[in-house]
Amino acid sequence: MNNETHTPSSDFAKEIALIPGGEVINKCIQCGICTASCVVACVDDQYRPRRLIQKILIGKRDEVLKSDQPWLCMTCRMCEERCQEGVSPAEIFHAVRILAVKEGHIPKVFQITVEKVLCDGWMLADAYTDFNEDEREDLGLNPALAWNDTFTKKVKKKYLAGEESA
Repeated sequence: MNNETHTPSSDFAKEIALIPGGEVINKCIQCGICTASCVVACVDDQYRPRRLIQKILIGKRDEVLKSDQPWLCMTCRMCEERCQEGVSPAEIFHAVRILAVKEGHIPKVFQITVEKVLCDGWMLADAYTDFNEDEREDLGLNPALAWNDTFTKKVKKKYLAGEESA
């Protein structure tokens, strides 16, 4: 693994490099192993981690921050395991998401997901049926999923100042 860093070629890359995790952008040599390793890229022809990193390096700030692309990374870290330069696109995209959130650029589907989880503690509450309840009981699991309320209250208390936490 090469520990050499490269000078970022844009102010946007420098900005990302200042966010924890984003500093690895300075090691990227644009080889493409991240895209070749990416499980999302295998099923989505539009998702190309290398292309997204390239846009950061050349300074396409608004395009990157307003895109849903940085949000599609599953953080499986396959790209990081294979990168000869020690670059972690997952960390870079996390840094991009931090900046995007600060500026209010969150894709609608992710906003809806967070709202749903904060509402009832999980994504599948509407799909929970008597069948699931019976199956859980048969498996010796608690069929009541009240723990979701506790989880939701803890998340709101910890991360959302001013939200009801009782």
